[in-house]
Amino acid sequence: MRPSKVDKSRIKSSAISSSLSYCVPLISVSVSDSGATGLELVIVRKEPDSLSRSGNRQSEGSRQRHYQSISVSNTRCSEESIYSGPSGKLQSFSGDHYLGHMKRSLLQNIRAYFSPACETVLLEKSRKLRLSGTPFRIPIEGYPEYRIEMGKQTLYLCPDPGVAGHEAGSPYDFILFDPERYFSGISHFQRLSPGSTLVIDSNIEYQEHVFSFPREAFRRHLSISHSGDALVFKDPISELGTYVSLIGDTLETSSNYGRRRTALGRILEIFGGPLEPLSAHKATEALMQVNELLRHESGRQKDSLGNPGCLLELADHITPIVVGDLHAQLDNLLTVLSENAFLDSLENGTAALILLGDAVHSEQPGRLEEMDSSLLMMDLIFMLKIRYPEQVFFIIGNHDSFQHELMKQGIPQGLLWKKHVIASRGEAYREQLELFYQQSPLLILSRDFIACHAGPARRKISRQILVDAHQFLDIVHDMTWSRIRTPAFPGGYTPGDVRQFRKGLEVSSEIPFIVGHHPFTEDDTLWLNAGRIKQHHIVISARSDRVGIFTRIDGRMVPQIYPTEPLLDWLNRQAAIDMH
Repeated sequence: MRPSKVDKSRIKSSAISSSLSYCVPLISVSVSDSGATGLELVIVRKEPDSLSRSGNRQSEGSRQRHYQSISVSNTRCSEESIYSGPSGKLQSFSGDHYLGHMKRSLLQNIRAYFSPACETVLLEKSRKLRLSGTPFRIPIEGYPEYRIEMGKQTLYLCPDPGVAGHEAGSPYDFILFDPERYFSGISHFQRLSPGSTLVIDSNIEYQEHVFSFPREAFRRHLSISHSGDALVFKDPISELGTYVSLIGDTLETSSNYGRRRTALGRILEIFGGPLEPLSAHKATEALMQVNELLRHESGRQKDSLGNPGCLLELADHITPIVVGDLHAQLDNLLTVLSENAFLDSLENGTAALILLGDAVHSEQPGRLEEMDSSLLMMDLIFMLKIRYPEQVFFIIGNHDSFQHELMKQGIPQGLLWKKHVIASRGEAYREQLELFYQQSPLLILSRDFIACHAGPARRKISRQILVDAHQFLDIVHDMTWSRIRTPAFPGGYTPGDVRQFRKGLEVSSEIPFIVGHHPFTEDDTLWLNAGRIKQHHIVISARSDRVGIFTRIDGRMVPQIYPTEPLLDWLNRQAAIDMH
């Protein structure tokens, strides 16, 4: 059916007739019949020339256009937005928005989309914008960073386009954080991505750990929406006073950007040059030094044979940074090291990097047999251990071996790993790597969490038994190979096994038990209360687009997710530039 013009006289004035008061005026609306699924509603909107009552205008070169298409059916509304910036390049992103009420009329959907009314403003550095019930739309120009003042509580909303190169004009994330906490140590934050809305709400788990003064933040009902080309700020609690001001508008002045670049530069210095596999001689020397460190590693008792025990106890004052399976994803480890205050905290001795094994063997399609990235991953981990011997700990996983049963889609990764190690590094390196596997702990224990690679030992244990775990092959197998019981894995561990494990370690049921090894779904990185087991979490840090971790904030283990980017290639390009 050919699209027909909507009779605008039939649409109530509260919907769109007073469109000049909305963020973006409506130019035209057309509707077509899309069959059984409902109607196709096409809305074309354009940025107004007049942006605020202050009389500021955008130049023709910086004005952005916004075209919107919405498909309305009986069950859901799907949206695709295309933004054209000064560069003229079209950027798009799309998402499905499931309607909360199945019987909303077309008119109600139009009203919901365009309400509430908001004023578009261009915010200058000398101006403070008070939020007083009416939403304010601020176009994104460059890389703006904002200060948000809520009584005693101050927050920064900082652009986070990454450091490895961002295409001008394309949408990027923002992060919301408390600057007093964020720049003084490891802290929490909230991420705002294009097409999403960030709400300050005490019911959102872990959000309280963002703030120095959570009561001041939660008394308001601040929300920030990110449309891709603009941010919409709203605080309906007008009498309390929430103020927004512009700090800077370039990437070079962005708080987070500079800090991450500095951290990445320090990683090059720690590694001793470009991130490339070390020579056989240098790699063997480094690994021998690491093995000597493991023989006297802090927090570990000797077992009954005089070897380093399998239980590592972390000092109470150390903040853990728990990273799951990496599977040769160098970009993911570089992301963790360059985010938050993680590297700073390793350097000042207040934090520890806890790697939960399976650092090697790529799981990316087409790369199952590739082993050079595994060599480089271990080289980087060993150089970090040498630099921070009391702050970097490796918990052994099932892939951290040369076992012939290590298979992925029929690829014998364990045997290929052994063959590649010998061919590229020699027999002496292989022997040292085997010793590293034997000397690495199985479990880390602290006042805040316990963690191992795979799952609990499924027999009665004690701390001393875990110290001597190398003498009990079933315990080693359980803690490096087991999975939660599911229909696909009927032999997996159960809630009862976890309870028994905690009891043997004399650990409360409120202390998180964190493992890696077994992703519940193909595309996630964190699973909380996995298998419906309270305070039992899974973290897999090898996803190609994001990396999940746990860290301690305000005495509580808090999950965090960071987007990844091609940092390895970027860092090596920077190293090449610096050399010339």
